[in-house]
Amino acid sequence: LAQAHCSSAAPPPQGGLAASPAVGAALYRCVRDSRRQAMTGHNLLGKLLKRRIGNSNSPERTPRKRQSRTPLFMDALPGQINEPDASEDDMPKQQKSQALLVEDEGTHLRWEKVLAGRSASTLSAEELGALEDTNMPLKHRHALWPQWFIAPHVDDACGTEVAPRLPEDVDAAIDADLHRTRPQSFGAWERAALRRVLVAYAAGNPSVGYCQGMNNIAAVFIALGFDEAAALRGCYTMLQGCCPGYHDRELSGFRLDARVLAELVAQVLPKDTQQRLDLLDVPLEVLASEHFLTLASKSWPLAATARLWDMMLREGSPVVFASFMALLNLCLPDEKAMELERKLAPLNEEPEPMDVFRERVRRCAVDDMDVLVREVRRLVPLVPQATIDKLRLNLAGKKC
Repeated sequence: LAQAHCSSAAPPPQGGLAASPAVGAALYRCVRDSRRQAMTGHNLLGKLLKRRIGNSNSPERTPRKRQSRTPLFMDALPGQINEPDASEDDMPKQQKSQALLVEDEGTHLRWEKVLAGRSASTLSAEELGALEDTNMPLKHRHALWPQWFIAPHVDDACGTEVAPRLPEDVDAAIDADLHRTRPQSFGAWERAALRRVLVAYAAGNPSVGYCQGMNNIAAVFIALGFDEAAALRGCYTMLQGCCPGYHDRELSGFRLDARVLAELVAQVLPKDTQQRLDLLDVPLEVLASEHFLTLASKSWPLAATARLWDMMLREGSPVVFASFMALLNLCLPDEKAMELERKLAPLNEEPEPMDVFRERVRRCAVDDMDVLVREVRRLVPLVPQATIDKLRLNLAGKKC
């Protein structure tokens, strides 16, 4: 696991992103420099947690025509950046986002009935919980998600004469992932926006730089039509709020939380689920890696990821743990299921237990998301933040 796809830049500033006004300037300058380039990228698919991304030749960068001007951090930073043109036949991003989601009339009617003319921001936690169980319209995500974001402190940011540059390996790692990120729905505009967000985040977090998995998380905000300012704040929230330390060079935060997960599984899940987990004979750390490191953004449909994030953005780490534990309850194959998979497999091919589990997870996200959301809701109170923090503290001082 330590040989992850991570690339780091310089040593971290004391106090982190929130404590350093100069970081805001660094983010602005880095994105300002990269705004002139829309990346074509290499379509090189490396496997997560299998090898480190090394230095490679960066793809050719093609200047784009300047068109609209959009502030990167809204009013938080001076100056603006230029976004690349969308081609004449490109679908507007809001319309494109809606095309990727399924929003039936009943969902809108339920929300309008509860709102009764109020703003979505006035809903109570109980009202939001009940409504989220039946999906959230995109327009309300655009209104509510930014209220739940953790905003970096960049108010005192100021520029300097020398613009920062990302290390070549960090830059190349970002470029290599652009074309493999949502290739069926992302065009040149989305890839260019995604690159700017990832570059800005890497520049503001030099101790981490860039790690594979970040691209999938950032892409969700772009795919849903959020502007780059909101996408960057959303990345900050998910990566530092829900995934503390998950994407550093050693994946230390994830490895710690994998041990926390094992404790919670033993304490909370039924014996039947634990027996099926033992039958799978796959380390829990490996089994949970994609879900924790990408927050269900890599292989799930966008609509399913958005529904999970509706809860995750409000409730944080408990939803990360509860959602994976719900998947264990619902999707772990038993002996009969594995025997059926063997019968259906091609001749002389033994199905991999982890592949069977992940395919069942994918089908659950596609066909049974309502069931999964209800199971997550049931488990969240059983894994409160206080319990997670206590386990992290107790396990952090113990050797693996």
